[in-house]
Amino acid sequence: MGYVKFLGTAGARFVVARQLRFSAGTWIEVGGTQLLLDPGPGTLLRARKSRPPLDPMKLAGILLSHKHLDHATDVNVLIEAMADGGYKRRGALFAPSDAVGGDDPVVLRYVRPFLERIEIWQAGGEWQLGGVRIRPIVHTHGHVEAYGLVLESSEGRLGFVTDTRFSPDLAANYAGCHLLVLNVVLKDWKPDVDHLSLSEAGEVIREIKPRLAVLTHFGTTMLRGNPRGLAAGLAESLGTEVIAAADGLTVETTQWT
Repeated sequence: MGYVKFLGTAGARFVVARQLRFSAGTWIEVGGTQLLLDPGPGTLLRARKSRPPLDPMKLAGILLSHKHLDHATDVNVLIEAMADGGYKRRGALFAPSDAVGGDDPVVLRYVRPFLERIEIWQAGGEWQLGGVRIRPIVHTHGHVEAYGLVLESSEGRLGFVTDTRFSPDLAANYAGCHLLVLNVVLKDWKPDVDHLSLSEAGEVIREIKPRLAVLTHFGTTMLRGNPRGLAAGLAESLGTEVIAAADGLTVETTQWT
């Protein structure tokens, strides 16, 4: 049975810096393939302390949506762990070009030979990794390259709406997703902030109508507003099941199929 496990649910710098929520990434197993999305600070620790412990040696790949620290701090240690301390060349890394190139890459050059392959996200691209088909969605998020993801497997279509500015065509890119995970940093909309607010997340959910929507990656205003209650309010107004992730929450295949 597949699952999505939220090792951490912190979003934005203040929640991460104060560790009001854990800032670890999201562990995914679908189509018999294990993937790790956005290994932020503390991901390796939270994976090993999970019950049962999650083993980086079982990962087929690491998916990096963008290079901001709350998404990428543990990427190098996870690459090394995935490769058995660097002694076994294995696994794939999928990342934006500015995460591995340019003047300020976050993926260190010395760990790159540990990987079997490095794939650079590009608009319109599709990749197969094990039992999962991976398609990146171009997002607008500050001055870095940023991507959301659609994962397709025998267990359905999963959408991960990672950090992005809202746009009217955002939802169309995630059409048909059975499970929709949305990074919702803001309780209330603010101009010139490249993160989704609660109301904007609601617009996306309303258009897609997934079987289950999960809110995560919370900023301080979302935490103060009680994410669980806010998600319940959205669910009632939209007529769609919406829940707020908590650190360590596991969502199983049966919840979206």
